[in-house]
Amino acid sequence: MRMLATVIFVVLLFATAGQAGAAKRLALVIGNNDYANVTRLQKAVNDAKAVGAQLSKLGFAVVTATNTTRREMNRAVADFTSRIEKGDTAMVFYAGHGVQIEGKNYLLPVDIPDAETGEAGYIEAESLSLDDVIARLKAREPQLNLLVIDACRNNPFSNPAARSLGSGRGLGGISAPQGTFVMYSADEGEAALDRLGTGDANPNSVFTRELIPLMRDPDLDLVDLARELRRRVRKLALSVGHSQLPAYYDAVLGDFYFAEKGTEATGNGGEETGEQVASLPPAETPSTEKPEVTVNEGPLEGRALVVTAGEKDSIRLWDPHTQGLIAELDGEKIDFSAVAITGDGRSIAVATGDGALYSYAIPGFKKKAALYPGFRVTAITQAPGNRLILGGEDGNMAAVDDRNFDVLWKARNHTGIVSPILITKDGEAALSASGDGTIATVRLSDGAVLSRVSTVPGKSITDIALLSPAVVIAVHEDGTIAHINLKTGKVLAAFKGHEGWISSVEVLGGGEYVVADVDGGLSFYEIGSDRPVRRLAAHSDVAAGAKNLTVAGDKHMISAGFDGSLRIWDAAGKHLEGEMRHGSAILFFDYISGS
Repeated sequence: MRMLATVIFVVLLFATAGQAGAAKRLALVIGNNDYANVTRLQKAVNDAKAVGAQLSKLGFAVVTATNTTRREMNRAVADFTSRIEKGDTAMVFYAGHGVQIEGKNYLLPVDIPDAETGEAGYIEAESLSLDDVIARLKAREPQLNLLVIDACRNNPFSNPAARSLGSGRGLGGISAPQGTFVMYSADEGEAALDRLGTGDANPNSVFTRELIPLMRDPDLDLVDLARELRRRVRKLALSVGHSQLPAYYDAVLGDFYFAEKGTEATGNGGEETGEQVASLPPAETPSTEKPEVTVNEGPLEGRALVVTAGEKDSIRLWDPHTQGLIAELDGEKIDFSAVAITGDGRSIAVATGDGALYSYAIPGFKKKAALYPGFRVTAITQAPGNRLILGGEDGNMAAVDDRNFDVLWKARNHTGIVSPILITKDGEAALSASGDGTIATVRLSDGAVLSRVSTVPGKSITDIALLSPAVVIAVHEDGTIAHINLKTGKVLAAFKGHEGWISSVEVLGGGEYVVADVDGGLSFYEIGSDRPVRRLAAHSDVAAGAKNLTVAGDKHMISAGFDGSLRIWDAAGKHLEGEMRHGSAILFFDYISGS
C-alpha cells in the first residue's frame, strides 16, 4: 500500500485592484506514478486526474501532465507560469514523490536516480524545488496562488544509507509568508493513508477522496474546508486504527471559495482541459458529524475569557465561569511567540515565529488583519484607545490599532527581548521590561522613553508586577526576585527565589505575591520576606504563569502549565476550584476579567 505523504496548500495572496472582471482561474495538474529507479506509486496519477477534472468543473482552465521527467516538469511549470497575468487565480497540483533535504522540499520526476550516500546535491539538481515553484508563480503577481503538493510520505530511495536525504518522513514544514496557506495531509511524524484496507476499491487516496467533495461546497471557504477536511480524514483513518490528522499553515487574509456562491459546480469552465479524464467511481459519502466543540452563542465582549496557546499548534478559548471550551483553532501550524485577547473579547492577536502578527475574530477564528512589524513579537498588551502595544525580541516596540493593525509608532526602546508590558493606571504610559535587565516607562502617544531603571546587573527579566505606582517586582530567568523603586531607580531588595527560571509574578493583595517556578510550583511571598511563606505544587511540569482573574465579580487566581492544564484557584491560591485541559503543553496564555 502506498503511504501518501504530505498534501500542501500554499496560497499566496497579493493585493490587486480592478482585476476582478478580467481575472482567470488557471490550474496545472501533475501526477507521477511510473518511477523508473525508485518506488513506483499507484494512485498519484488517479489523484491528479480526479482533482483536475473537479477543477475544470469549478471554472479552472486545467492543463494536466502525468508521469513527467525532470525536463517535462520544468517545461510544464514554465509554460504554465507564462500564461499567468496579474490578478489571476493560479493553482498547481502535484501528486508523486517528494523529499526534504536540509529543510528544503523537492518534487521528484519519474526519472530521478536512486540516491547513493552523499548525493544530496545531485538529487537536488535532478529534482524540482518547491521553493522555486512558489517563487516563479509569485513573480507573475497573481491575485491568488494555490499549490497542492501531494507527495509520498515514505522516503523512496532503496539504499538505506541514502535515506537521510529525506530527513525523516515526508516533506518539511513551510514558514508561511504573508498571504500563504499550507496544508499537510498528515501531521509531522504521521503517514497519510493510500487506502483503508485491501477491500477499499476507491481509486483515490483517503485525503483526496475527502478533498474533492468539499471543493464542491459553495459554503466552505478555504479555511473552513481545511478544518472540515481535517476532521473527516481523521475519522476515516481512525476507522482502521490509523492516526492521520491533517494540519495547515494559514497566512492569508480574505476568503477563497473553490465553488463560487450562486454558481453550479458543473460543466467545463476552462478553455483548455489538457488530457481527457476518465470517469471515476464516486467518493464515499462523507460524514456530517460536527466537531466536539461548544461554541457559545451571544457576544463575547465583556465576558471573562481565557485563551491558551499550546505547543502542538492549537489555540483554545475558555469560559472560566463554566470551565467550558468556547472555540478552538486546531490544526493550523503556528509557531507561537505571543498571544493576547483584544478588543474586550472581540478578537485574539497571535504573533508567530516568522515575524507575523494576526488578528482572529472569535469565536469563529477567521483572520481579519495581519501585520509584519519588522520584528518578532514577544509581548502583546491591550491599551486604551483601541491600541495594542507590542514588544519584540530585538528590543523594538510598537503601537498598532487593534482593529486594522495600522502602525501608530515604532521605537527601539531596549537592547534585549521585550517580554512583559504593563499599562499604567492612568493609561498614559506603559512599563516595558526586557532581557537587557531594564524597565522603561514608555509614553503611549509616541513611544518615547520617559525614564528607565535597571534591576540586578546581568539578570534577564521575565515578568514584572506593580506593588504600588512607584514600586515594581521583577522576576528573572535565573530565579532572582527584585523590588525596585521606579522613581529613584534604587533596588530595594534582591534575592534568589528559586533555582532556575521564574515565568511570572502577580500581586495577590494583602501584602502577598506569587511567582510561578520552573518545577511547576507556585511560591507565595509576603512583602519584606526573602523566603516563601508557602508553596503549592500547582502543575506537574513547568508553570507557564499565574495571574489574577475576576469572574462574575468573584476574584480567582489562574495558573497554566506545560502539563497542559489550566487551573482556577480561589483568590489566595489555596483551593482548586476548577480545571480546563488544553492537552498539549500551554506555552502562552492570556485572560480578561468579566465586566
